[in-house]
Amino acid sequence: MTDTTRPAAGPDRRTDLGRPFRRLWASTAASNAGDGITRTLLPLLVVAHHPDPAAVAGLTTVNMLPWLLFALPAGVLVDRVDRRLIVLGSNVVRAAALLGAALVLADDRPLALLYALAFVLGVAETLADTAAPAMLPRLVDERQLERANGRLSATQTVLNEMAGPPLAGLLVGLASAAALAAGGTMYALAALPLLGLAPLARAGRPEGPSGVRGGVLRDIRAGLGFVLGHRTLRLTLAASALYGLVFSATFSMLVLLSDRALGLDGTGYGLLLAAGSVGAVAGSWLAPRAADRLTTVRLARWSLVASGALYAVLGLVRQPVLAALVLAVNGVFMMGWNIPVMSLRQRLTPEELQGRVMSVSRLCSWGSMPVGATLGGLLAAALSVPAVFVVCGTVLALGALLLLAPLREDPAPPAGTCPHDDLLDKG
Repeated sequence: MTDTTRPAAGPDRRTDLGRPFRRLWASTAASNAGDGITRTLLPLLVVAHHPDPAAVAGLTTVNMLPWLLFALPAGVLVDRVDRRLIVLGSNVVRAAALLGAALVLADDRPLALLYALAFVLGVAETLADTAAPAMLPRLVDERQLERANGRLSATQTVLNEMAGPPLAGLLVGLASAAALAAGGTMYALAALPLLGLAPLARAGRPEGPSGVRGGVLRDIRAGLGFVLGHRTLRLTLAASALYGLVFSATFSMLVLLSDRALGLDGTGYGLLLAAGSVGAVAGSWLAPRAADRLTTVRLARWSLVASGALYAVLGLVRQPVLAALVLAVNGVFMMGWNIPVMSLRQRLTPEELQGRVMSVSRLCSWGSMPVGATLGGLLAAALSVPAVFVVCGTVLALGALLLLAPLREDPAPPAGTCPHDDLLDKG
């Protein structure tokens, strides 16, 4: 049996990932630069012209709403249609929306139009971020998935979280229309590398003869049934949902922890975020190399436990330098969880279900974030801001141990086989 939980080490792990992957990487880099610009720009435009906390919160809600409404149907579409065209079309739509907004919103910026723009961008992101990971197993060798996912994650962190926001702030200071146009240009550039990729359509027809609506529902049930019937996928997705809750609960309170417990101003808070991003970039480099020496299950489990412990420590420290160090190390362990688990899901999922499994994964991890942010606020009000980190970190560490303890270190069945419990400890 092929060992897909422990990728093969050796010279072939260091070979080039290939031209198809480089095209996907180039597209991802440009689109993440666009993400970094627009996610910073739109709240700034709302605050400048509609300085109401409810209006700002509503923008985030509208932008994330497509993940709750369309994540599962997006997975069905990704499994039916050429995935390359889905990512390409999503980037074209985002480019057109932003370039059009640069003209329409040049003078007046009605809140309804800003919300409409955020919603369109959210729908396109839902499709693109479901299709792109589903493309990867077709573009690189199975043993190279950790390296490929690591490079994509590092690119996302650098351009989306580190380079994009300050660039957006600089551009909006000059002219908001220029910032909108810059974001649109990045998405347009993201579409170009995909033109050289071969089609990635699935051979076959939609499941079920009952028409489009019945077929979509049938396909959604098939995807959910595969995930729920495969205990390895089910347990890792449950752990992802828990991580989403904890991450959003703590991140929503980080600005208050920075102000009240660490005594930092806005610049200091920005440096804290930068420390976490630097750690994530380092983790994107380290995780694939750790996967050469550790099984996927062991690396993912202990990375998640370590991340939980570090969240708890963050709630206890009162020195800004120590807090920045904790966030940097936590960024490493975040990638130690994200990269191997994403690669494991790609290996365990048959080709015809890649889109639906990715959509369920996104729904579990991102759909839990609004709930986590709400719980973080309630917990801070009931206890204290530092207590949010201590409690949530402890819950994550213990939850990771409990959820992932049944997983064995044995080889996983190759993608495309029927789900079994081969990764479960029979004893």
